[in-house]
Amino acid sequence: MEDLVKIFADNPVYLGIAVVLAGVILFGIIKKLIKLALVVAAVLVIYVAYLVWTGEEVNVDRIKEGVQSAGDAISEKVDEITKSAKEKAVEKSQEAVGDILDK
Repeated sequence: MEDLVKIFADNPVYLGIAVVLAGVILFGIIKKLIKLALVVAAVLVIYVAYLVWTGEEVNVDRIKEGVQSAGDAISEKVDEITKSAKEKAVEKSQEAVGDILDK
């Protein structure tokens, strides 16, 4: 790991590539989270519309529980995506360092 830091410190081009790669990964994570939030919001709106259409009462407590469980699911998904992104970033950087050191 220290070798990786030294390579990035010695070569600003590699540091720039690493920063761009990290930005792309971060953008992908944010994009997935926004999509997930939009889907949850759409399902919530459809659920409330269904309750109104069928004449049932819109129970705010029940909706809060549903939103809470969706929030928990989103948190789990964020952790999963963050872990996989971190693993991919480490894997790619190790491949790049291996290629550099092989030359």
